[in-house]
Amino acid sequence: MQRLGLFTGLLGLLLAMSVGQGAQDDALLQRARAASDAVLTQLLARLNREYQQGGAERGVQVCSQVAQSLTQQIGREQGVQIRRVSLKNRNPRNAPDAWERQVLQQWERDHNAGKPLQEVAEWRTERGQRVYRYMRPIMVAMPLCLECHGTQIKPEVRRLIRERYPSDKATGYQLGDLRGAFSVKIPQPKEAQR
Repeated sequence: MQRLGLFTGLLGLLLAMSVGQGAQDDALLQRARAASDAVLTQLLARLNREYQQGGAERGVQVCSQVAQSLTQQIGREQGVQIRRVSLKNRNPRNAPDAWERQVLQQWERDHNAGKPLQEVAEWRTERGQRVYRYMRPIMVAMPLCLECHGTQIKPEVRRLIRERYPSDKATGYQLGDLRGAFSVKIPQPKEAQR
């Protein structure tokens, strides 16, 4: 009888820990989604505004001069590390790390097989620290994207891209292609690791 009580107590403790972890994971997932939404919304608004004023050339300027700082600012505001990554990056700072590369490659395979792409969220240990990682696909969803990332790029836009990004790999896309991802990292607080 005593063993049954001990077993029931341990089972209850494990269940409580699991429920607590689930609530924490849900909160982290919501933070990661909110940061991704904010970057997407603010960056698209800025790109659209600049495009209306000066075409694709102004869009290239926004991406080269504003996108990185805007993404970092939103990360600070949201309390996360966020960036945009791609297997065919334009900016070298947007090259994926090993985990991001695996996710992007899996999404490429899924996309080519006609499967819907799903966000990915998981705990990982990196450099001895537990980190919550989240990725959400970025698709080529508007014809406007193709003016800088498609196959029919105007010569003046192509020249501007080459000037700012000599190692550019981010062209040749079509509507509906996987462009890359928002990648969010949230380190577990040190007190929670004990």
